[in-house]
Amino acid sequence: MCNVAPRQAPLNMINSLARYANDAAGIEKSLKFVQSFSQVAENAVASTPKEVLLWKTAKEQTNLARRYFRLFKWIDSWTTAYNQYQTYLAPGPVAKPPPDVDNIKVVLTVVKFSLLGMYLFLEMFTLTDAMQITKTSWAPTIQLEALKFWFYSLAVSVVLGVYELLVLELASSAPAGHANGTNSSHVEEKASQATITVKSGGKESTTVVVQPKSTLVARDLRATKRQRLVKQIVADACDLLIPGAVVGWVPLGPVPVGVAGSISAVLGGSDVWARVNP
Repeated sequence: MCNVAPRQAPLNMINSLARYANDAAGIEKSLKFVQSFSQVAENAVASTPKEVLLWKTAKEQTNLARRYFRLFKWIDSWTTAYNQYQTYLAPGPVAKPPPDVDNIKVVLTVVKFSLLGMYLFLEMFTLTDAMQITKTSWAPTIQLEALKFWFYSLAVSVVLGVYELLVLELASSAPAGHANGTNSSHVEEKASQATITVKSGGKESTTVVVQPKSTLVARDLRATKRQRLVKQIVADACDLLIPGAVVGWVPLGPVPVGVAGSISAVLGGSDVWARVNP
């Protein structure tokens, strides 16, 4: 019986790896890491022309493989932007926004996914050139303009993440009545006033305030959301360097950009791992 758990541990790890490898997002993040690492190795590790060519080929092929995964992702991006707009901002009785909607967050989300969809849509037309099936004169220009839209989308995503983090911090520091509304404030106040009194010799008493379970749960949820937001901000900031360097807006060489891409791939891959292995 004692050997059951040790024997199952390798099998569980294999199953976890299989779930990750069979997930499209997991494969894409793995390819992104290989691409970014190959870029670093091409410029910082390779010492002979043969090694440079080897790492360059790995970088280009993994980049091309990743493009297959996002070929029609522009549909998802524009659908997300449209649904946000239709649900919260569009006029009419059907799409009346709820009273607790954060309009700033909604607008930033719509702009973010609209720009991301434009990047993916434009990039789609340059795929055959990347596959070396065709060779058009306009593909490099389209690709460059697409990268600009990606840069804009990532910049808005960073602003959105910082804004959500700021709102979360303000909500956690505000009193319960301001953060959760009048009704929840009343319930929270009752729970926080629950006490246990211990009398000693009929003279002394000690009052212990019992912290409500709902407060602890809310605190854990805020901590989890804070961690997720910080991770997303860091990943977006790292990704921001990639189109910025290609366009010429960020004066960085291929090695720092490759390191930033590797960090982003690891952070994104950890999210995928947590999703497929709950």
